[in-house]
Amino acid sequence: MAPLSGRLSGISIPILTARLALRLPKPSDVPFLMRRLNDSAVFRPLVSRHTHFKKSEEVEWVRDSRKSARKGEKLNLAITLRESGTLIGGIGLEIRDWDNGRGWIGYWLAKPYWHRGYASEAASAVSQIAFRRLKLHRIDAAVFEFNPRSARILRRLGFRQEGIRREVLFRDGRWHREFAFGLLARDFRPLRARTSPSRGDVGRDE
Repeated sequence: MAPLSGRLSGISIPILTARLALRLPKPSDVPFLMRRLNDSAVFRPLVSRHTHFKKSEEVEWVRDSRKSARKGEKLNLAITLRESGTLIGGIGLEIRDWDNGRGWIGYWLAKPYWHRGYASEAASAVSQIAFRRLKLHRIDAAVFEFNPRSARILRRLGFRQEGIRREVLFRDGRWHREFAFGLLARDFRPLRARTSPSRGDVGRDE
């Protein structure tokens, strides 16, 4: 596995949680990425594009993710189930402004793994790394208005909606807004460790 360097060098990869292992992506992940990311239920809430992801794009993303980790620039990680190693999604932490301690987070899950609290668990672990190991001051995130599940994940961790970007995406014959979220280190609420989803998580998580 490619070692981390620079300001990321103190982070141990994979990042382990009660149920997940967050690791660097690898070339063998490409078929999964192609199949899952091209599920319209997954990619429509994530990106503004109207075309499907190409194999060449995913190959390049894996290569760039490993290269960026080696350079200590950002973390793009595959979300896998800790016991089986099954790949179920992805999460990224990019440090856009080291001088002011600002990072950006994004995540996605394959549809069969929605509603089990996995996205919250992964986002909590990465946020904890960002604040406690990298000493960031804040993390930014953005959610299209038609993705309320993702907004609920952010709010559970302490993110606050800080603004609205009007008419950023034209889809299905109308313009849609994007909600801007921010989380300060002092407001972060890490999730309690757990081994299985509860009934209360159903419908609250991707």
